Amino acid sequence: MRRVLVVMACVALVGCGGGGGSNDQGVSFRALGVFQESVEQFAPASDTFPSVDEAVGDTGRAIVLATTLFVPDDRNGDGDLDGGFIGVRNDLAFQDLNVQGVQVEIWIPGALFNPVVTDFVPMSINLTPPSTSENDPGGNVSYAQTIFLSPDVIAFLNQNPGLLPARPFDMNVVMRVEAISDSGDFFGSNEFTYSVGVF
Repeated sequence: MRRVLVVMACVALVGCGGGGGSNDQGVSFRALGVFQESVEQFAPASDTFPSVDEAVGDTGRAIVLATTLFVPDDRNGDGDLDGGFIGVRNDLAFQDLNVQGVQVEIWIPGALFNPVVTDFVPMSINLTPPSTSENDPGGNVSYAQTIFLSPDVIAFLNQNPGLLPARPFDMNVVMRVEAISDSGDFFGSNEFTYSVGVF
């Protein structure tokens, strides 16, 4: 009987995420959302990227499905991608977090089924633990630009119009960032949504 209770306790612990790096909806590892450049410049001047001190939200964009190759894209034609910086924060004391990538789900109201397509986008960031010094903010917050609507996803949408509602329609890009701690525990961030108007 005692052995059965021990086994049941272990199964319950694994089932609840004990030892697996449970994140409780973004408490230890948080996705901050999608951001754009703080200052957009034209070459040869360089853009000012989002930072802890200044981060401007990138809430969405409109695309023409037939001509857009990926998102974020070059909206102003200056030769570099605009927006699409994903912000992440490590609030896990005493451990680094190594970001592995972004789980992406495409949800389209009125589509034949949802999510219409899923994808995983690799993204490599190291986040140090929060600093205990006010003078040293540390590296527990980072912003990295990544293409979260890949050419393969755009191609799939273009090749399967029967799954989609008539254009124009709204597309919700639901994302969740994944990371592994120094101790090997898995952490999934809170979910966040990027809105895309499709024409």
